[in-house]
Amino acid sequence: MREGFAANLAYFKLDFLDKDRVALKRAFREILPLLWLKAGAVGPRPELAPDAPEPVVFAPAGSNFVVLLQESRLARLLQTVQGQKGLSHVFIVTDSDESFKTMAAEVLEAVGRANPDLQVVQLYRDYQVNFMINQGASL
Repeated sequence: MREGFAANLAYFKLDFLDKDRVALKRAFREILPLLWLKAGAVGPRPELAPDAPEPVVFAPAGSNFVVLLQESRLARLLQTVQGQKGLSHVFIVTDSDESFKTMAAEVLEAVGRANPDLQVVQLYRDYQVNFMINQGASL
């Protein structure tokens, strides 16, 4: 009994994000657990090393989601997801609704058939907009 029980528990401490870090697009590390949860918490919770730069495309091994952080790199995202099955979410960071619609269509065309329940989700560059309460812009 003193050894404890096998457990699968993660503790998340909610904290306020620094508005300047968010404005400078340096808060991806902080919202990554939320994206993992939104995608169903499949696989180990992904993390970025403290000194690692934010990637262009983030595709954690053993997970069911991918994040495109630079909309100009859609080709790299499509290359990353090509042939993958089991994807549930593709998050695209862009403030342009038109660009998002175009990119989402390309993603669905490329991998939608192999991933019939795939959701393509727009994330705004100012990550705080994605999580505003009572604003109709929630993740």
